Amino acid sequence: MTQLLAVLPGSYDNNAQAELEAHNSARPAHLAVALTVTHVYAPRLGHYVYYAQETAADDPRRVLSQKMYSFQFDEKRGIVETLYQLVEPLRWRNGQLNKELFTSLVTEDVQPEGCLLLWTKKDAGFVATHDPKVCPDAAGTAPQAELGGGVLSIGDYKFRKTR
Repeated sequence: MTQLLAVLPGSYDNNAQAELEAHNSARPAHLAVALTVTHVYAPRLGHYVYYAQETAADDPRRVLSQKMYSFQFDEKRGIVETLYQLVEPLRWRNGQLNKELFTSLVTEDVQPEGCLLLWTKKDAGFVATHDPKVCPDAAGTAPQAELGGGVLSIGDYKFRKTR
């Protein structure tokens, strides 16, 4: 888990994916997005908590989403990630610039989103899948996220680490 959490924080974008799709794809291209993942101190969500903010790549003032990622280690399942939506997103906007803000975060400030993700080591990186026992609608085998080699894939978005 420490290896995963050491490489996760940083700034990412999917500019290369968006540009390639705009030129080559028959379906609508992905929006160019910048993603910032920052470790924060939010003790009520756990010890390993991260704030993630997505913005339009060409306008950091246009915030597209804000989430909290909480990681814990479970003896049976390994690395478990819980995703949270913020109840009042404006209150936490640009939290990566003011990390002290999250010390006041309580469980009523967030709502769990979707199913838990189980992270496992794969080659030189990590892959996350839904837990089929907890998320019966998910197949449990299709990766929901992957991290490795400076690339973070979430769903069908491919983010490259920029710093």
